[in-house]
Amino acid sequence: MCEKQILFTDALLLNISNNSLFTAIGSQAFFLINSSAHNGVVFSIDFNLAAQLLVTTSDDRSLKFWKLVTNPGIKFDASSIKPSFSCFGHTARVICAIIAEYEGQVFVISGGEDSNICVWSQTGEMLLKRRQQFGAPVWRLAFDNVSASLYSTGSTGNIYAYNLKSILSPNQAHSEQLMHMGLSNEYLVKIKYLTNSTIIALSNKNHLFYMRLMNLQKSQIWEPVSIFPSYKCTVLAVCDGLIATCGYKRITLLNYNVDTGYIELIYDGIKFEGLIQSFHFLSKDLYLISDEYGNCHLLKGNNMEVDSSINISTCRKSWITSAILVNSNCLLMSCRNGKVMIVTRESSPQLQIKHVLKDLHGNMGSIVLKLLRIDDKFAYIISAAHESTLKVICLSLTEYRLTILQRQTVPLTWIEAIPTLDVLIGFNDNHLVVWSHENGVILQFQCGGGHRCWDYKLNNEVLDIIYMKQKHVFHHREQLYNKWSGAFCQILRNKWHIRSCNIIQIVEQENYSQTYIVSAGDDNIIKISRITGQSFHLCAELHTHISSVRHLVICPVNSENDGIYWLIFSVGGRAQLCINKFDPNGAVLSELCSHTVRLNSDGNNASLDARLMTISVLQNSKWGKFSLYVASSDGKIRLLQWELENPLQLFLDYVIDIKRCPIQMQTLNNHNLLLITTTNGMLYGFDRRLRLKRFEQQLHVASINAFETLYDGSHLHILTGGDDEAIKHTIIETTNLSILKSAEISPIHNAQITAMSLHSLQDACQKTELYAYTCSMDKQIYKLNLNTLQHTRIGFTCLSDIKGILNTNQCLFIYGCGLEVISLEKN
Repeated sequence: MCEKQILFTDALLLNISNNSLFTAIGSQAFFLINSSAHNGVVFSIDFNLAAQLLVTTSDDRSLKFWKLVTNPGIKFDASSIKPSFSCFGHTARVICAIIAEYEGQVFVISGGEDSNICVWSQTGEMLLKRRQQFGAPVWRLAFDNVSASLYSTGSTGNIYAYNLKSILSPNQAHSEQLMHMGLSNEYLVKIKYLTNSTIIALSNKNHLFYMRLMNLQKSQIWEPVSIFPSYKCTVLAVCDGLIATCGYKRITLLNYNVDTGYIELIYDGIKFEGLIQSFHFLSKDLYLISDEYGNCHLLKGNNMEVDSSINISTCRKSWITSAILVNSNCLLMSCRNGKVMIVTRESSPQLQIKHVLKDLHGNMGSIVLKLLRIDDKFAYIISAAHESTLKVICLSLTEYRLTILQRQTVPLTWIEAIPTLDVLIGFNDNHLVVWSHENGVILQFQCGGGHRCWDYKLNNEVLDIIYMKQKHVFHHREQLYNKWSGAFCQILRNKWHIRSCNIIQIVEQENYSQTYIVSAGDDNIIKISRITGQSFHLCAELHTHISSVRHLVICPVNSENDGIYWLIFSVGGRAQLCINKFDPNGAVLSELCSHTVRLNSDGNNASLDARLMTISVLQNSKWGKFSLYVASSDGKIRLLQWELENPLQLFLDYVIDIKRCPIQMQTLNNHNLLLITTTNGMLYGFDRRLRLKRFEQQLHVASINAFETLYDGSHLHILTGGDDEAIKHTIIETTNLSILKSAEISPIHNAQITAMSLHSLQDACQKTELYAYTCSMDKQIYKLNLNTLQHTRIGFTCLSDIKGILNTNQCLFIYGCGLEVISLEKN
């Protein structure tokens, strides 16, 4: 061993950054063991001698459990510490982990750069995964074993507490193996929930069994269905007590009587010439079936009469993967070849294909189609498949056309079921995951992966899951929301951005009946939320950006056909400009277009996709035509022309280069003026056509982060704040754009100023009072009177990385790494 001595204080274990760990004892440490631990830097170590457990974390996104054997009289050597297994639950570097004890049990709690905490059992089973720090990395954890409270710190500078009592209690639900068939060579291959308490199953010997789950404390028995005609089945489907099985040419329909427990044979016969691969219950007495060649029959009634037929493909393996009945005459179905089709029932015996949408989820088709809502003209359907993206499509009931409205990325590798609009069920690697829009991951357990037969029942927020694993049937029951009762802060946190928010815009409908917040940030997501009183409701999300969203503007449009709706223009990384449409009446989003803005005046594209920093929009006098001013980080300011009727076309009008990265930009249409601030403290003024520079002024010695303008009827007031911790008030004469005044206000902040909001107010003497709210990286909030230059501290914010502040309805909205709303006292 190495003879070199290293001095410590009272450390017993130390991690080093060469993918190994070593142990040390005493104030003078000698190398005892040097063992390979991870495929990366070891970030933390914790141990529990009584539990003989040691845990390490690393930037390879894993935790590693070690068996630690320490007995008096036995020399501590390489045999005393052995790796047991690794756990993967984080999507970024795992920075810390602690070993916690509660009610005689040992748990491991980890925190990562992905802002999540994970709770693990001593055997490595994940019990909980929860976002904890508003998207900021979790740095350190502490646990109180009396109250079961977990405390975490992160890069926000705040401490969060969360009670884990309901998670760590010994009576927590776990997967329970149901009784084996008892036959050495027969096992179950397909299972379904027949009712809330009854399971139906097919065996590898083509026998049908069922089990009643009336009392999970007693042994359950698989009872055979003697009337079932044994044949090789490819499909098992159930709906409201009806059981359908299919195989080569053959269909069998049975009915289960809940009161008597008796299963009755309703139909058994031949319906196809090939192997039947899918059976879908469209209603209680209407069924859609298809074979491997794409031949489809619409059957009705207990006699399985053929209502109509269609062939959806000439290729093999093109059967129907999902289908819904939109109304009595219209079906929406998805095929295994990736097509989604509108099919109508008309007077002829043939179903009619009206429209086909190709590759909605690639070449495998939708697994789930769920009707969101329907009116006289449109039906809105959510679609999911073996990918991490949900898609909302609009079906026109008058023109029979399909349109993709929006996408949403969720933290599931693939999606298998949508029990409610809030809850999704799917798989991540070998874990079955239940994810909630409101609460995040609410259930996750190891099942072996998604390529298995499983089913679920959701009743009164109690979720029952059955699944196959190693030829055995397991049952898992979970009360979905009991862990989040009263956790209002967690609900709000899941509705907000998981990384820093860069911009919010507040829009109020007529008569101030509804207040909406449109926000965007470094998580690449645009969120639209509604505020009613003190309630905060997430209406919709946009997942069109491939990199961070830097800025957005909202432009209302009044259409004769659609009424008033909003156009959302947003810019961000990878030179991306996105334009989306939002109808506040039905909270319906439509993705109109996405453009990469890099065209230069010579007609050639720029070599780099420079980040788009800010955008300003002017609506032209002609309806549907817009002038877009887009500023990129390479100093280019582009004037673009865009038309609503042709959203995929974007025309370059003019481009200038100011040689510095722009930060903020505003257009003042009445004054033919475009204002731009930059990273070197300059303020530029150009005409609307960008042909004429009207003025430039050095306002700050560093970047101008906060920028507000206000026109009082005769003068233009500009208030700026920058990295130099200074606030400047500039007054411009609007007739000739001469600068009348540019004065620095006495310092009130001791850090970079990043947020301000400028307002005017008339007093009883009809005098106009200018005032502003300011905030900086020192987290202090001030109200500044620009007439008297007096300031008043009104509070502070707990947020970090503050990006802006807005004042509306006697409330301050402060955003950055989180959102904080402060009520203002009415004077």
